[in-house]
Amino acid sequence: MRSFAVVVVIALLVPVAAQAGDGIVLESYTGTRPANAKEVISPVLDELAARGFIAGPDVVGRKFEAQVSRPAITPQGLPPDFAEQIEKGHRAWISGKFDEAVAILGPIVTAAHANSGTFARNPGVRDRLLKAMIALALSLQRNGDPTAARETFAELLRSFPEAKVTKGTYGPEAAALYEQTRQELAAGPRGRLLVKLANEAAEVFINERLERKGTTVKELPPGDYRVIIQLGDQQSRTHRVQIKAKEEATLTVDLAFDATVRSSPGWTGFEFATTTDREKAEAGYASALANAIDGRAVVVVGIDQVRGRPSIVGSLVSLVNGREIRRASLALEPAPAQDRLRALAKFLAGEEASADIDVQIAGDPTVVKAVEQVRAGTTTTSRRWGGWTWITGVAAVGGLGAGTALLVLDGTCPGGKSDVNCPNLYSTAAPGWISLGAGAVFAGVTVYLIVTRPKAAATTAYVLPTGDGAVAGFATRF
Repeated sequence: MRSFAVVVVIALLVPVAAQAGDGIVLESYTGTRPANAKEVISPVLDELAARGFIAGPDVVGRKFEAQVSRPAITPQGLPPDFAEQIEKGHRAWISGKFDEAVAILGPIVTAAHANSGTFARNPGVRDRLLKAMIALALSLQRNGDPTAARETFAELLRSFPEAKVTKGTYGPEAAALYEQTRQELAAGPRGRLLVKLANEAAEVFINERLERKGTTVKELPPGDYRVIIQLGDQQSRTHRVQIKAKEEATLTVDLAFDATVRSSPGWTGFEFATTTDREKAEAGYASALANAIDGRAVVVVGIDQVRGRPSIVGSLVSLVNGREIRRASLALEPAPAQDRLRALAKFLAGEEASADIDVQIAGDPTVVKAVEQVRAGTTTTSRRWGGWTWITGVAAVGGLGAGTALLVLDGTCPGGKSDVNCPNLYSTAAPGWISLGAGAVFAGVTVYLIVTRPKAAATTAYVLPTGDGAVAGFATRF
């Protein structure tokens, strides 16, 4: 007998909804950012801003520094008289001038925490910070602010778990408050920090304290922590990690990425050491930075050499796979007119290319739709995709139709003959019933989707990888 097996394969593309936030613009350069970069690219940034893309340290850079990382050493660095200021504040505390001590030591401790990289490179300075924090906490306590004093002690215990505040040195009241804070932290549930490194020879510093080399797992009291990775002369940015009780936080640090990121002052983006590094990593780094701050789309703009001429280069990058969706450039010699600069920005924002720009990657027309969602500021709540109803409906019809045909075919001769003595009858009952069953299931799912579909329609931008790159688009709920 002849047997037939029917296999139905349905390929489904699941839309990926973007996270809440705006489209962002990052700058990118090989070497140091040119002094005239702001003047040159401002018209492009202004046009992108009109289309829902934000740029600059006040919005993009500040958010990245607050949520992800900031420079390990600020441009100002530690005050040159760091040690002298601590001694001055300490003497003020001893003298009972608590207001003066707080005014001196508060900014000093803040500056120290903003320059964690200095302590990683010079661990000996850390003892002075301990002295400053103890005197600050005690001054806050004597100044009538026990809550701030307790918070300072808690930070001190997270940074200096071995520190002691004794009665003989600091008095019974100070020792009691410190001991109470220590016991509360010790008794409460801890969280776990996992620091992952690509290079196991790198050192891990947590709150300016050297923990170990390589990937690190540490049980810590809840609170905010500063993490720095150091490998020889190479140092990461200071990564902010919030530890929550009974939860694990994972931090993956890429020294190469941190070496290129610039978040302040004046601009946000990347400075690559070489052209090769920039070509290799720019798009991936842009995608990583945008995803880290919940960007809904990311455009990279910079100045580069194109065919031997200085040019503004811009690209629209996929948030899914870190590849360029659109890329174009505009020569800066002779100086381009304003409408040509705007044309470059419009193309990067999803509009059709004009003859005024040099397009390297045109992308897909649906990019226009994706960027319109960014510009319109539509909701980004992930809801069920309306296309499922059509897919399951088609599957139901196909399954029921195929099952019926196979049952009709069962027991007949090839060619439609009805000879009962036919030696080679079709045996299709089993796959026929299977197909009918599958069709019935899909029919039930289709009915369910129709009955329970959301009443309100909304769209959201997303970016999907394709076989030869990626495509931006939008998801719709019905």
